[in-house]
Amino acid sequence: MTIFAAALAIAAFLAAFHGFAILVAARQALALAAGATGVIRDKKLSDGEKETAVQRAALSMLGASGSIFWRVAATLICTVAPIYALDLIGFVDAGQVFAFLARPGVIIGTSVLVGGGLWWFSRRPKSDSAYSALDRILHRVAFAAPFVQMTAADMENTLCARQISEIEDKPPIFITALARAGTTVVLNALHSVPGVATHLYRDMPFVMAPMLWSKVSGGFARASTMSERAHGDGILVSYDSPEAFEDVLWRQFWPKHFQQDQIPLWNKADSNPEAVEFFRTHFRKIIALRTGAGGRYVSKNNGNIARLDVLGTMFEGADIVVPLRHPGEHAASLLRQHLNFVAQHARDQFVQRYMRDIGHLEFGALHTPVAFAGLDARITHLDATQPDYWLAYWISAYSCVADHADDLIIVPETALQAHSQRTMLAICAELGLAAADTDFTRHFKVIAPRADLSVFNAAMLDEAMEIYGRLGSAGRLPDLK
Repeated sequence: MTIFAAALAIAAFLAAFHGFAILVAARQALALAAGATGVIRDKKLSDGEKETAVQRAALSMLGASGSIFWRVAATLICTVAPIYALDLIGFVDAGQVFAFLARPGVIIGTSVLVGGGLWWFSRRPKSDSAYSALDRILHRVAFAAPFVQMTAADMENTLCARQISEIEDKPPIFITALARAGTTVVLNALHSVPGVATHLYRDMPFVMAPMLWSKVSGGFARASTMSERAHGDGILVSYDSPEAFEDVLWRQFWPKHFQQDQIPLWNKADSNPEAVEFFRTHFRKIIALRTGAGGRYVSKNNGNIARLDVLGTMFEGADIVVPLRHPGEHAASLLRQHLNFVAQHARDQFVQRYMRDIGHLEFGALHTPVAFAGLDARITHLDATQPDYWLAYWISAYSCVADHADDLIIVPETALQAHSQRTMLAICAELGLAAADTDFTRHFKVIAPRADLSVFNAAMLDEAMEIYGRLGSAGRLPDLK
């Protein structure tokens, strides 16, 4: 733990040094000094003009010095804060950590590391991602190794134990499907219901310690402004929008599932009591942070379509909502997004790293299909740049959904578009959510078909449409139309 605390302090220093822009402030001070020197040497100015200019420059230099002082002080505070925080809760001895950092070898190594880090950030190519340089530093720290998130979660359990204990352990609500099915708009709609607690974009990068990160980041939290998300699909998001981060937890407890060419389906043998307890505690943290007592945890996690066999047993009483989209339109959308993220991942490595770390492996260079029954046979001689690949993937995925239909709330896209208010009220009633005063219509709109169905294999499309027809009147709410 001493080494971990030292590494955390070094990372905090690097992040704070860059975030507080010490070098920028220093350059500005030097520019002021150079300007004052130029004024003194300017033969075109009278002595009185020079005196006035130098006085102004002196005041500016005083302000610049103060700016540098507070930035340096803030950086030092940020550096030692993790050490004292860990000491306070008994994880480390602060004296031992400082003694470790004072070793000559550590000083030399740290100097090289910090210098190299600052050099890298000054030389790196500009990123198209919405993340700033400080965001990217924090992300790399948070996802440097699995123990970082777990240690942060353990600290949070200790520091926030009272708040967590006050939250009732209610069954969660899981929204899942293949990507591009409409899971995001359903999540946004449910997020507008009072008492619903979800992950937000603000929870990044310390997703597994949301309460602790909220306290730490509160002082420099950004204003929430809406912008179109990376998918380019017209959905606007902000730091306060709900997002799918739950797979960070699944990757912690089942890392081998994410290290193969395909993601295997979870089965009863995969149930892990330690993981279940961790998840339930985490759900209560999100409720404590977002709504307080009486709330209910809701997640959108497309990866949970691979866990339909275990969600009900791991989380007794859980509700599972599965949006359903026309297979041709859905497959065409999957292909478009795959090509979109192929380009994004090639253009910006951080986008690729970000998606990998949060477990979004649906598209681009990261595409890792779920190993649904029959998938291998269906995609023989196909690849992810072909429409039939994604239609085959849809058939395999929703055949799996059909096997579990009686336990699911299946929501046809047509119902959400044509009768959004009535449909969402029916869903909320089935979920036990009080949503009578919630306006759902603003979340949904009628989208005209745009897929060219002729590009698909006719027999495969017929098979997909047969599954689509069956699922449209299946599940716990079969009358949704």
